[in-house]
Amino acid sequence: MQILEILEILEIVVHAVHLLVIGVGVCLPLVLIVLSRKVLKLADEGHQQEVWAFCVRLLKHSLIAILIGSMLGFALAGVIWSEDYHARCHLVMNKFKWGAIEWLFSMVLFAAVLSVWKKGAGKAKAFWVRSLVLVIASLNLLYHMPLLFMVIAEIPDDMVRQLTDEDAQLSSAQFRQLVSSASILSRWIHASMAMLTVAMAYVAIQGIRRANQVAEGVGRDAGISICRWAARNVLLLLFSQIAFGIWTVVAMPGGRMQNLMGGVVPATILFGLSILLLFVQLQQWTGLLGERVQRTKLVQAVATLITMFICMVAMSVLS
Repeated sequence: MQILEILEILEIVVHAVHLLVIGVGVCLPLVLIVLSRKVLKLADEGHQQEVWAFCVRLLKHSLIAILIGSMLGFALAGVIWSEDYHARCHLVMNKFKWGAIEWLFSMVLFAAVLSVWKKGAGKAKAFWVRSLVLVIASLNLLYHMPLLFMVIAEIPDDMVRQLTDEDAQLSSAQFRQLVSSASILSRWIHASMAMLTVAMAYVAIQGIRRANQVAEGVGRDAGISICRWAARNVLLLLFSQIAFGIWTVVAMPGGRMQNLMGGVVPATILFGLSILLLFVQLQQWTGLLGERVQRTKLVQAVATLITMFICMVAMSVLS
């Protein structure tokens, strides 16, 4: 196997793991906003305490996932680094500096919410303040980071050469023009929805794990309830992915579209496999909506989801 092929495989693996981990970290707080709403609606105090403790624990997981995902991002940059990539990154160096500040800002907000939230669930006012802070912190990362790297890949070659010769950087107007293009906008929404789906699946896994830790009682009931709730939302997100996936394919540049439709055979095979796995997913998660959730079937559904996610990442890299 040639060195280039090894690097390509390594890029796919690191890229997929990076997006999986960072997706859980960034999107999990958004999921917890909706889930923690149950604390205000539930009448049973024991059930309230279970949901509150569950949410606080998952917010800790979110912080850890963002840290690990960020380190994997540096590893990914090392794998794909080249003279061309260096030149492209140099054109958005100011964006990188602001991105680092935005990352730190979001992490401080997450840590602040966690330090206050673990002291108590709070009432309605605390919920709305906490939700606002979590939305700002999550969307701040979800908006800035993926779009920055998508723009780096989409900067036209002639623009890269021109700005490099002039020793200039991409202007804000040029950056906004690239971001607002159908190609990048559709990819960003599609990727964000995929990461949100993974985060919701993570909640389902943690819910069934909590249910299996106790033989009976409110802890088991709360875990099963959370798992079914997350499974239902995964199903809804998968259905929405169909529409956004079609838009992403239609909005692709001509070259990538040609590669996906037969120009690059591995990418075409992975595209077909991703579609097949999507319909398998719909069946698997539908089967998890019943009163009794089987851990084995949940693990199978999550494994299929991760496989589909990796296929989509590989397809994107190869095309």
